[in-house]
Amino acid sequence: MTGLPPVTAPVLAEALDALPARLRRKVDDAVVRAGGWPVTGMDGGVTVQVDEATTVTLVTVDGVVRHAADARCSCLLAPNCLHRMAVLALAPVDEAAPVHDATPVGGAAPAADAAPGEEAALGDEAAPGDGAALPRAVDPAAVDPPTGSTGAAVPAGAGSPPAPTGRQRAAADGLWQVGVAVLAAGTVGCGVVLRTALLRAVHEARANGLHRAAASGTRVAAGLRAAREGEPQHRLADLTDDLRELLAVSHRLRGDAPAGELGALLGTARRAYDPQAGLRLYGLCTVPVVADSGYAGVVTYLADRDCRLWMVADLAPGDVGRAAGAGDATVAVGESGLSHRQLTRAGLVVSGGTASESGQLGAGRAVRAARAAGVGWADEPLAGLWTQPLPDQVRRAFGAVAVPLPERPAGADLLFLTVRVLGGHEHTVLVDTADGAVLTLTVADEHAALPHRANLRLLGQAVGARLRLVGRLDPTRRATVQALAVGPVDGDGPGLALPESWVGHADLGYDRLHTSQLRTADGAAAVPPPDRLPDAAAPRPRLGDPALGLLRRQVERVVSGGRAIQALADPTERRLRSARLDLGAHLLAAMGSAARSRPRDAFGRLTDDDGQAFAESWLALAVYEEAASRASAEASWLP
Repeated sequence: MTGLPPVTAPVLAEALDALPARLRRKVDDAVVRAGGWPVTGMDGGVTVQVDEATTVTLVTVDGVVRHAADARCSCLLAPNCLHRMAVLALAPVDEAAPVHDATPVGGAAPAADAAPGEEAALGDEAAPGDGAALPRAVDPAAVDPPTGSTGAAVPAGAGSPPAPTGRQRAAADGLWQVGVAVLAAGTVGCGVVLRTALLRAVHEARANGLHRAAASGTRVAAGLRAAREGEPQHRLADLTDDLRELLAVSHRLRGDAPAGELGALLGTARRAYDPQAGLRLYGLCTVPVVADSGYAGVVTYLADRDCRLWMVADLAPGDVGRAAGAGDATVAVGESGLSHRQLTRAGLVVSGGTASESGQLGAGRAVRAARAAGVGWADEPLAGLWTQPLPDQVRRAFGAVAVPLPERPAGADLLFLTVRVLGGHEHTVLVDTADGAVLTLTVADEHAALPHRANLRLLGQAVGARLRLVGRLDPTRRATVQALAVGPVDGDGPGLALPESWVGHADLGYDRLHTSQLRTADGAAAVPPPDRLPDAAAPRPRLGDPALGLLRRQVERVVSGGRAIQALADPTERRLRSARLDLGAHLLAAMGSAARSRPRDAFGRLTDDDGQAFAESWLALAVYEEAASRASAEASWLP
């Protein structure tokens, strides 16, 4: 079903609460049936035709269903009917910041000039800390929609009290309890009822200033829905990381969080934009963004004369279609008239500009920007990015992924490498550097509407080609880089012959490479056989540590199958101990014991188990696995 307007989380929760218990068990089946009901738009809402005699009407205010009374059904059981609930469950959830009588921590309310839904995007600013989820491709948590030039954005953690308030603890406890239930059920058991409970808890968390926890809860809800509906972008690994983040942050907030960590645990609602002196910027690359939270768009990276990186973003509610088209949208900095795809090959002179501390440019009314000449990657000042030693870049990138996202400098997790293509294998490309390091290039985004995959497959056919590469470090895999943009290295031998209008580089998320652009050793165009890799004996990408991979599968299996599947799992502690992962083996054994533990009363009957011990043991194992995998990945890069 398409064409439904967004619905606020309280409306969804109120509709579910109104259902009798006997109907709640039938909600998921009703949602499946509702997928085929036709939707008709009308002035101020939509109508959904259930059958010849039954119609569900959704009335909107500013394009959103904001009150439960605005969802009406014509059947005799209305309003407490499955028809209304099924339609609301299929509608997208509006993620705008809720209005609440509790002032966010720090006393800073959202700025009055914030666009509708802006706080939702900013609420994605989850700052990774202990057990935090790491960024995937370009996470919109790392960028804000443009704000005004007067520094109206205020960090929510500024002036934070030494401890969470009672209402914040209650909101964190609500998120924790729902997270425990989600973990116990697994994706196979999470239907509309659990997702609605999670969205209700997210709403309360955001209202009380728990922006980081609310952002992770939003991503978990989106991941559960994608898993339930079998959407192609669903990734169990991403959902596992998001659930670990949700449980880790809410667990710390509901307890005695150290005062020095409270700001990072609460997260940021909006961040400050400070005036900047005149900037002379050079386009570097443009990257499409598709977020699990429902936002999509584009991020363009630029560099100044000192090789400091800056970025300008265009994010809004949407899907991969919006990301694919956002590259041609006009850059919202001044009135240069440049699109993002033009800016990546041009320059910009900015006066009266503003930027966040992390390097994101603002788009206030006072900003003046004019188009200027760009430079190629082989020319100064951009060429300086490729002269940094690889060990220094790796240490900088791994250090960046451990920094809270609101504080992470723009592009700090990017790598600038000069590589030689060794060959392709499946959906990866093997390359080596001048010092002999063998790296694996992977796609930055799996969506078929973006050309990442096709471009990487073609690059795998350019065996021997020397390339300049801009990539994002993958901190969870050994010596792995997500390829974002490539450019040829001048010289004889195999390589790429790009059009002059591309100014020496191709953005792999927008520009589509063609086999005619592959150059052989004698300068002629290479014609590799279609759909075949040129070298069947090409080296395979290096896999991660097998023992850590086994541990990761145990963590993900619980997220997929819930507590019951872990209670029946075969013990694998011996294999972990033989690999010297003694702590991992101990934590895995503790999780299995907690999964099988069922308290009984004096008569031997099973009593209710709230699942707290199992959730805590899973969280401990997940945090350990994430830290160990990151340490192993960093060690794989360096001598």
